[in-house]
Amino acid sequence: MQMTSGRQDPGIARVQGEYQLLALDMDGTLLNSDKIITPDVHEAIRVYMRRGGRVTIASGRFPASVWLHARAAEMNAPLIALNGAVILDEATGELKAGAPLPPEHVRELLRFADEHGAYIQLYGYNKLYVRELNETNARWPLANVVISPGKELNEQNYAEQLGMIEVVAVGDLQRFVSGSFLPAPPIYKATIIGRSPELIQKWMGQLGGGPEVSSKPQAAPALTLTRTGRHRFDVNAYGVSKRSALESLCRELHIAPSEVAAVGDYDNDADMLAWAGLGVAMGNAEPHIQRLAKAVTSSNEEDGVARVIHNFLL
Repeated sequence: MQMTSGRQDPGIARVQGEYQLLALDMDGTLLNSDKIITPDVHEAIRVYMRRGGRVTIASGRFPASVWLHARAAEMNAPLIALNGAVILDEATGELKAGAPLPPEHVRELLRFADEHGAYIQLYGYNKLYVRELNETNARWPLANVVISPGKELNEQNYAEQLGMIEVVAVGDLQRFVSGSFLPAPPIYKATIIGRSPELIQKWMGQLGGGPEVSSKPQAAPALTLTRTGRHRFDVNAYGVSKRSALESLCRELHIAPSEVAAVGDYDNDADMLAWAGLGVAMGNAEPHIQRLAKAVTSSNEEDGVARVIHNFLL
């Protein structure tokens, strides 16, 4: 992944501590169960940045969703979305670097989904490509907005944010990615959804990935497979992960891995937690994620991110 040159602010002093960069997963980590950044977490982030720290988000979500939440918290480092497939500018939300799936691998995934009766959706840059609109995907943008406490979650209240993410029904996905209609856009991530956890595990095995960690499949195409829920897994280009994006980001910011603190709760956080100088699992993380982390904080319902900042970063 090649990045354009970043804007380093010479006025930002290095934080007085061991960790210069804090990387935060979103769902289950930065956000509580109501999908908001609590006041205590927000204030802790602000204090850390005032002391010279850099803060980024590393999420599987759309770039626009990552950018909106980072803007709300006034974060000060380039941002990571779609499991590391894109790095975006924290000030503008524009793409800095991207690692899309090779088109032939997208076509192979679509054939796999058709053969196994799986639901599949494809992620462009803030566009979700689907065969047809349904009850699940039509509401996908609404699940990505910055929620204001006390403000009902509906299209009218969040119209401005919803305009940044589009669900596009393209009909035949194979023809779409083959460029039969128009030149096919870059596809940065695919998600496959199934009826049961057992079926998801079986499909990941057939594609070559394990149920808990990203891995190279035994047969082509080479992909990064990551379980992101009981009934779903994400697919990125091989070698693409939150860790790979953080490595690129740290090269730009001249920060060593040992100076990075990363916090997460799920399988797509595993490699960045193992790589970072300080990898912290949330209290609500699965046991296998807690085992690989260097520390475990409280849950996202108990301001776990704020506790990480106060206990380790300040």
